[in-house]
Amino acid sequence: MGGDNIVSGPPGPPITFTEFAIPTPSQPGWLAAGSDDHVWFTHQSTAPPAVTKVSKDGGQFDLFKVPSTRIGPRGMVAGPDGKVWYAKQGGVASVTPDGVVVEYPAPNGGDSAGIALGPDGNLWFTQQLHDRITRVTPDGKFTDFALPNPASGPLAIALGPDKNLWFTENAATGNRIGRITPTGTISEFPIPTPGAGPTGMAAGADGNLWFTEQDGRKIGKLTPDGQITEFGIPSGHRPFRITNGPDGNLWFTATGAANTVGRVTPLGQISEYVVPTAGADPYDIAVGPDQNLWFTELSANKLCRITDLQGGGTAMPTAGTSGGGGELGGDRACMRDRDCPDSGMACGGDLCSSQTKLCVLSVSGDPGACSADGDCWCSQRGATCSGGHCSFTTLAGVP
Repeated sequence: MGGDNIVSGPPGPPITFTEFAIPTPSQPGWLAAGSDDHVWFTHQSTAPPAVTKVSKDGGQFDLFKVPSTRIGPRGMVAGPDGKVWYAKQGGVASVTPDGVVVEYPAPNGGDSAGIALGPDGNLWFTQQLHDRITRVTPDGKFTDFALPNPASGPLAIALGPDKNLWFTENAATGNRIGRITPTGTISEFPIPTPGAGPTGMAAGADGNLWFTEQDGRKIGKLTPDGQITEFGIPSGHRPFRITNGPDGNLWFTATGAANTVGRVTPLGQISEYVVPTAGADPYDIAVGPDQNLWFTELSANKLCRITDLQGGGTAMPTAGTSGGGGELGGDRACMRDRDCPDSGMACGGDLCSSQTKLCVLSVSGDPGACSADGDCWCSQRGATCSGGHCSFTTLAGVP
């Protein structure tokens, strides 16, 4: 496995899986939440080449065939124009909520992979074989930016908290994380683990970038100034795609025989959950329009929704690792619950003790400190601020 920075502990809090069978054989691949209140995914299968949108209750599937044949669409993102955009071999395409598809061929033929919405209102995508990052305007005008090194293999791309685009260089001769500004200036940061095989990239709620190392069997954290910390996955599974969850933790898929999804807290504590369908091959993962997590099951031809996210309150770091052992927080001064995000940003993670004004776990029973309802991690479940502390802080939401 090669990981010397493994932050594990008791299993994470329970979550609920709900699986939805896809009516048409599709090999569902990459997915995204559309601005039309639906979940969209690409068909890796070319029988037929298509994209599908799904109602957020999982009850309605609408398939839209795409013009290209023998091409499985890849990355997907909600665009600035109310459309969903996806990367495809040879370019990109957009699809309206009612299924009108327009394809835009890249000038050099391209081999498009990941795609993200930039801070400039344009779409940015990676070209694995041509070692380029490409910008395309919503009306289909392309600008290429060549990477400094050949055979880098850029794959995943995401908008960072610094308003730059960050991408993985997946090739063995790449093994870097790249950054490109909206004006096209590129910087690169080598990954400490050789042959890490970075495949997924996401901006975390903690202000850092997070990425998966499929071959390194690790999760990486990258600060905006380029400092990388790696966390070995205790099971040795191979992570693939990653997203920032609504609970403030990062969630990732582990493809192949692992058949799991995992959660990593901002401190690097990792918990994993087995997917209900055996051999499902979980692939891409994203937050849906319902603020739940959704992922594709490539080999089971299903979508799955994860609900009942309960924060990271039961995760404990292992002594001797970067987590330091003991409870999360514990010695950090604070004034309100939202000063304590280390185990996630949801009801059940760290909170600010109203007595000691130090970060502690909500399971300790200590009421959280606050000056307004919004200071309480449990405010989304109805907690209010009264007398300088939150009305409840526990996972179950009991006062």
